Amino acid sequence: MVPTLVGAGVLCLTGWGKVVSVFSQAVNIRHDQGLLVSVVGETRSMTFLSVCLPALFRNQNKGPVPGDRVRFEGHRLVTKDFVVEFLGRPTWQGTLTRDDVKGFHASKVSLVKEALLLKGRDGGFLGLLCRDESNNPFLDKAMKALSGIQSAPSRAVRLKVLSGLVGLGPGSTPSGDDFIAGVLLGQEMLRLLLSTEEKAVAASLDPMIPCSTEKEALWVAINRTSDAGKTLLWQALQGHFPEYLIEMVRSVSDAEGKQEIVDAVERAVGCGATSGTDALVGFVFCFERDLYDRSHPPPLSKS
Repeated sequence: MVPTLVGAGVLCLTGWGKVVSVFSQAVNIRHDQGLLVSVVGETRSMTFLSVCLPALFRNQNKGPVPGDRVRFEGHRLVTKDFVVEFLGRPTWQGTLTRDDVKGFHASKVSLVKEALLLKGRDGGFLGLLCRDESNNPFLDKAMKALSGIQSAPSRAVRLKVLSGLVGLGPGSTPSGDDFIAGVLLGQEMLRLLLSTEEKAVAASLDPMIPCSTEKEALWVAINRTSDAGKTLLWQALQGHFPEYLIEMVRSVSDAEGKQEIVDAVERAVGCGATSGTDALVGFVFCFERDLYDRSHPPPLSKS
């Protein structure tokens, strides 16, 4: 079988995996490293560790089932019933580029927040934006954990505070994990906006290194969440994000009016039960609570 798109991270995997869940448009395979590789039917579901294979989902009566063993060989994926060949297929990185954010400015953050409060789904961390005093115990814990984040003396300490949210909340990817992914998305966006010249960008932007000291607490913490949460954070810590979040950033950056931003937010919050909502809450929180390095304020215009 030939995929339409291959996540670049899948090409680096070798060894064995096991099918752990099967849905109408996704098959999740747990690799021996503990990460989930998803075979999906739609491009919008792509991640750095996904393979888009629409043909697999055309016949619902035939396909992998939980417990099936899968072999990863770098250039292909082998199951007992079929082989997926990756050679020559387009790859997907899930990274933001400067072109993706060039139309972004500060006033759009408030519009994203306004749309999120209108369209976001309850049950996760939406209350963080409106200080909701609900009966959500996970939200109460998140509020307490984040209460001192603005007084943290450095970005490394702020990221350590965030590590307290790993694995917190409902969902196959807990709300805390989605929230942190949204924060990291916002930080990556700010990183790209810090320089206005292409040469300066190339010279000054260090790659997101997995073992970097400032992210150490988060790297340790991801081992205490679910496989799906670990996989999401493993990618986000290296600057790789789900396609639906990349699409949201591009749409908001390109938006010329409020309704376009509302539409972009509505599409994003449709992902999962509360995953999209929680990730966007983290994204807005990043901008509102100064989670970037304050010694380098972002060049965001006010209009």
